[in-house]
Amino acid sequence: MHAKLSILSSIAVLASSAAAWGIEGHSAVGHIADNLISPETKAVVDYLLPAGWNFNRSSTWADEIKGGATREKYAWASVLHYIDAEDVTPLDANATHPVECEIVFPRDSHGGMNIVDGIGNYTVRLVDPKQDWEQKSEALKFLSHFVGDVTQPLHTCAKLIGGNKFFATWENATQYIYNGRVSYFQLHVIWDVYIPQKDMNENFGGSLDAYKKWILDAVQPGGVWATEASSWIATDKPGFEWAKDTNDLNCGIVWDKDLLAGNGTATENDLAGEYYQKTYMEVRKQIAKGGYRFAKFLDDVLKGQPAGPVSSTAAATSTVAGGETTIPGSETTAAPGYPTGGPAPTDGPITSTIEVIVTPTNVPSTSQTKVVKPTGSPDTDTPVSAAVGLKSGVAAMFALAIGAVAFL
Repeated sequence: MHAKLSILSSIAVLASSAAAWGIEGHSAVGHIADNLISPETKAVVDYLLPAGWNFNRSSTWADEIKGGATREKYAWASVLHYIDAEDVTPLDANATHPVECEIVFPRDSHGGMNIVDGIGNYTVRLVDPKQDWEQKSEALKFLSHFVGDVTQPLHTCAKLIGGNKFFATWENATQYIYNGRVSYFQLHVIWDVYIPQKDMNENFGGSLDAYKKWILDAVQPGGVWATEASSWIATDKPGFEWAKDTNDLNCGIVWDKDLLAGNGTATENDLAGEYYQKTYMEVRKQIAKGGYRFAKFLDDVLKGQPAGPVSSTAAATSTVAGGETTIPGSETTAAPGYPTGGPAPTDGPITSTIEVIVTPTNVPSTSQTKVVKPTGSPDTDTPVSAAVGLKSGVAAMFALAIGAVAFL
């Protein structure tokens, strides 16, 4: 009973609001990134996050703003936490429709409102010299959450609303209580919260710190995933490839036909048994991927970015020719809260020539204005539009529609 109460208290947002991982999972992703980023990256991060924050703290912010006073303001952002890939899972497959998991643009993009585009959009905003501190800070906080979300398999799968409508039993119970409300166990909340919580309680004495330490150690020299970890970032299309890698699990253990045997929308099997035994290490690994990728990703994209305010009057500017950028299968309809005026939606590739003015960060200034960082969350609700590709002075080309970054 104690373990169950601990689990229930950890659910920050109801599963129906599409929160990926619970507080524990996102905190672990942030903890790994905090410990793996370079000192240079950390200096930039410390400047961009609110005073006293780190990724362990910022990683849950994008779920927190779904409720309370910020609920209306950020309502448009809820769809950026996932992508609905039209998979043929082991539960759906038959003689004419074999198992197939794949993220396809523009089919799954929903006009740019998905986690892949969310990662691309906020990466661009993070390094755009035209954005102020509040906008860049918000971008970094969203990214610290989305890189965790995109490792949760059910956030890359449309089936039964990412498992929110697939009902199950957990430790002999079919329901749980959250904030006085009775909810049925669904596959989604089991992956988000109950698998990692059971793992933590059974293998780490209920200690979140010990759980996070094990996962961090696993990707460092001598760790169980140290050798393969470098392959987790070997891609020139991070947002897209990360989602694709995660989505592959929906054709395997996530929707295992034998373990989830039932009527197609529910199983009487207790998923705290064999299903848990076959998935808890996969959950650990997905969390490890999120933290490791985020750290290495930021080391690349934040290279050369300022770790403090840069005077606009003292700094010189230079022009970087963007050349041609092709965005495969882009749909760029502006969404609520997104600025309008971008290119019209299209089902084919977009090719554009881009010229970007970049403000160098190493120009000495004698007239910088001191900026005092707020201790709370930045207050801005105008995220960058998923409109065009960008090549900037950080030597990265961002293809927004697929969240791509080609390291040059």
